[in-house]
Amino acid sequence: MGCCRVLDPTYPEPAIIHEAVRILQRGGVIAYPTDTVYGLAVDAFNEAAVARLYAVKQRSADKAIPLIIGELGQLAQVCVHVPRIAARLIEAFWPGPLTLLLEPHARVPVLIRGDSPHIGVRWPASPISQALAVATGRAITASSANLSGMPAALCAADVVAQLASVVDVVLDGGAVVSPEVSTILDVLAEPPRIVRAGKVNQQALEDVLGTRIVTSAPCRENVVNPPLVEALNALTRGETERG
Repeated sequence: MGCCRVLDPTYPEPAIIHEAVRILQRGGVIAYPTDTVYGLAVDAFNEAAVARLYAVKQRSADKAIPLIIGELGQLAQVCVHVPRIAARLIEAFWPGPLTLLLEPHARVPVLIRGDSPHIGVRWPASPISQALAVATGRAITASSANLSGMPAALCAADVVAQLASVVDVVLDGGAVVSPEVSTILDVLAEPPRIVRAGKVNQQALEDVLGTRIVTSAPCRENVVNPPLVEALNALTRGETERG
């Protein structure tokens, strides 16, 4: 069972952050608060850790895992280039609750992309999230800290109720201020397309871009796939044995 570590959400204690980073470097899974809901972090470039994350969440492999960066300079680690419209949105809404779908860098594990050719990335307005990614030196995952299809975690107790036995540590930064998720926007579509509605509304996006934005139909819920979960567990075990 993972332990809980309480830390200041505004000025996170460096010792606790570095303890968490060491867990990530070993392929561990950490629950942490973002500026929306609690998320699950693994090293985004550790394929075995990513496989373990899918298994922990019982998440279907066709569903991509979004990424978080801790500073703007880390964006080049995960995407090939930043389109002009993305740059305008970054200037207006980052750090904040806007996830952009971008063309992934070749070094990003294929597993993390699901069945999408794109990768979701954001820079959250959360000191804990930022500190984790900066101290790790690379992007971390930001999948919500809940079993697929279950309610999002709004506090550490919610995480413990669902995932206590399968995460390595829960960083308790208190209850989230707002339970609304980040908006996901496909900036590579023409016109840009809202994949998931969230905190940044359509009008705000259109005001910045000066162009029309379309909205997708609601996505279906994640489905638990036991054979896939076992396959992902086997991959994780294999990586551990080889290590």
